[in-house]
Amino acid sequence: MNRLVMKILPLLLIVISYNSNAKSVRLGGETLEAIEINKIALYPEDIAYNSISNKFLVGSFRDGSVYEVNLDGNVNKIIDDDRLYSILGIQVDTVRNRLIVVSSDIGSSIRSHPSVLKKTALVGIYELSTGKNIHFINLGNLLPNGQHLVNGITMDNIGNIYITDSFSPVIYKIDINGKASIFLESNEFLGEGINLNGIVFHPDGYLIVVKKGEGILFKIPLDEPNKYHKINVPKKIIGGDGLLLVNNKELIVIANRASGVMTETVFSLLSNDSWNTAIVTDKIKIGNYYLTTGVIKKNKIYVIHSDLKSLIVAPFEKKKTLFKKATIQQVGVVK
Repeated sequence: MNRLVMKILPLLLIVISYNSNAKSVRLGGETLEAIEINKIALYPEDIAYNSISNKFLVGSFRDGSVYEVNLDGNVNKIIDDDRLYSILGIQVDTVRNRLIVVSSDIGSSIRSHPSVLKKTALVGIYELSTGKNIHFINLGNLLPNGQHLVNGITMDNIGNIYITDSFSPVIYKIDINGKASIFLESNEFLGEGINLNGIVFHPDGYLIVVKKGEGILFKIPLDEPNKYHKINVPKKIIGGDGLLLVNNKELIVIANRASGVMTETVFSLLSNDSWNTAIVTDKIKIGNYYLTTGVIKKNKIYVIHSDLKSLIVAPFEKKKTLFKKATIQQVGVVK
């Protein structure tokens, strides 16, 4: 069976609404691509795109490695560092030939160990072209008494890296030389379960971050991070996980489930006032899948799902019996 499957929208996706206010994002469509990754039990949480190789990159929550994915679904392991546990975030930096990998341990990795459970906040920086390690950083050393789940990752236009921690109420910063610091800490980022998650850099000089459990977005200025504020959106996007900045005014939010709410929807947001407020312009409901993050490749919008939640909540002895394959699913286009 061809790994590149053309899916007719009504069989998999249900379009909830479309608002003509959207400037470039169109969710849904008559035919959408689905690429089944041809390796069992990867359970990727994040996906990126390498424009140089024209391949997707995914990190494995299960085995702690990073893989290239061809358009036919075949994979090639490019990062195999036994210091990594579950991979949560990956960032491609083609300008500086870097691949940044974010890793923690919540008991779902084949390398999981009680001594580091919810205590590790690791970042590996590698040469994109060779996989050679450049820096290896334990952000947990900045907050040694806290629990950690480093999660979302983004990069500004000069190469500084910003990373969210879903268990500790902080955003970290790693400069171009590999020096790590706490960029912002706030009690407003505290909460039950998964808190700060997806994060994107806006070229006007600020970050946009989603707090998953509460479904709210924050705007955080890079020059004065303590002057952050909530973005006024009419609807709380509970389960907000991955963020994709399409252009200065449009943001895609990929939501799964949290706080007892099963959202399982991809949203397109539009802001005309520099992300002080925003409206939902389009949304598409995916079936009963645990969507995590997404990527834009050549004007096509993709999300990834692999029933990751089942791996996370399964008893440790049962995790080894889960072998689901992941799917890279197109959900729309950028016009």
